Amino acid sequence: MKTKRLLLACLITIGLAVTGCSKAAPKDNASGAAQTAPAKSAQPSELVIATDQDPVGFDPHKVPAASSVKIYSLVYDTLTRLDADLNIIPSLATKWTVAPDGKTVTFDLQKGVKFHNGREMTSADVKYSFDRILDPNTGALAKSYFTSVASIETPDPYQVVFKLKNVDSALIANVASVYTAIVPKEVTDLNKEMVGTGPFKMGSVEAGQSVTLVKNPDYFVKDMPKVDSIKFRIMKDEAERLAAVRTGKIDLTTVSADSAKLLENAKGVSVKSYQSMEYGYLGINVKKKPFDDARVRQALSYAVDRNEIVSTVWKGQGQITGPISSAQKAYAVNVGDSPLYKKDIDKAKQLLKEAGYENGFDTVIQTASTYPDMIESAQVIQQQLKAIGINAKIEQLEWAKYIETWKSKDATLLVGRNTAGTDPDRSLRFFFSTTGGANVWNYSNKDFDAIVQKALETNDLEQRKKLYNDAQNMLLSDSPNLFLASPKYFYAVSDRVDGFAPNAASEAYAIMKTSLKK
Repeated sequence: MKTKRLLLACLITIGLAVTGCSKAAPKDNASGAAQTAPAKSAQPSELVIATDQDPVGFDPHKVPAASSVKIYSLVYDTLTRLDADLNIIPSLATKWTVAPDGKTVTFDLQKGVKFHNGREMTSADVKYSFDRILDPNTGALAKSYFTSVASIETPDPYQVVFKLKNVDSALIANVASVYTAIVPKEVTDLNKEMVGTGPFKMGSVEAGQSVTLVKNPDYFVKDMPKVDSIKFRIMKDEAERLAAVRTGKIDLTTVSADSAKLLENAKGVSVKSYQSMEYGYLGINVKKKPFDDARVRQALSYAVDRNEIVSTVWKGQGQITGPISSAQKAYAVNVGDSPLYKKDIDKAKQLLKEAGYENGFDTVIQTASTYPDMIESAQVIQQQLKAIGINAKIEQLEWAKYIETWKSKDATLLVGRNTAGTDPDRSLRFFFSTTGGANVWNYSNKDFDAIVQKALETNDLEQRKKLYNDAQNMLLSDSPNLFLASPKYFYAVSDRVDGFAPNAASEAYAIMKTSLKK
């Protein structure tokens, strides 16, 4: 998520001069010889993307905010990555080998990959990056991904060896997370200076206005990226973004389901969509009274009608979900089988009475002020809770404050969105184990911790399925979050854009492959 907005006034704007080869008619000089006119400069290609929030920092190990991720994920690379079909494929690592006992994983690295400062990336940088992630003083989001790591060795400049305490079935998937980006040790403040190996370099930042990235000419992936620069324009108002894409001031932007429908017959604009791996949630602080009582949390679940959220907030363009996205077909439980997903006001009132709150109580729901779906979800929940005597005041927070509140572990009730990820380890252990890097709800259940750890340590698919099934049902019962719906996402795309194919795996790689028609 996000930290305080950073004013990056010291960043230098990088020029984008690209020359072409246009010819002029010959002209006689004083000696009578033909002379060719100077080459005419070709216009650099710049993809303009409207984004709905300011970035709030650029450190890939510490800043989880979506508005920051969409920028720094184009600047950094990871050892592995996901393709559009959610398969794990090579990136900075050309291949990986797992020892027969599962406790040693060796990554062979690309040779000749350069950081944006011109220095070659080696195994020492990989070790430095993961040592930084594992250092408790860093406060890295991904630290809890790697509890199995005993040590990291670098036998040569192009090979990295992870020595594990136990089998880690999620390791290869987890090193695809942008939170594990490979960074150079000589850059001391990654929030102010982004230096990666990715397809784009840092260009300029105009606080509250735009962020510009420029093409990395030394990128190790052949013929990528396709444009010379990307400008992210900050446009918080959706009506402004719609007008801008219609008039050609921007090339693409995310839009709501309602706006996507309005654009169906628009000239010069097309709509592209995909089923996301994100889900909306109501986060519940299990240390705050009265929510320290599971019966109260369960009462909320019985009172909330998730179908109404799908139809009202997402206009029917979403799926009711649990903690594992339905996109992970092998692992997601059928939440329709859970009684806690069936609206039952009488049951909810009974649970409140048993917990000593027969007459209900007052509380506060916090959410982000600039995301309409979060505000609407909070409003629907507010109305639904009235039926069981819970009077919830909605507090809308400015984006940076919202991120601070999320990270503080002190919110009482908070409406937000999470990315479930492509491996159940991220969906469950990362968000809900006692030491999970994104467990901001103070949830702690030793039985849950034991199940997800056991699942991590097995490579048997059927056993993993059973264990993760048990873990999900335990979460639904304990209700530290109410999992609401996984939405379909929409992009409005100008007709001058070519090759943009958004998917649930990575917006960054979709953008990297995008070009502009001439």
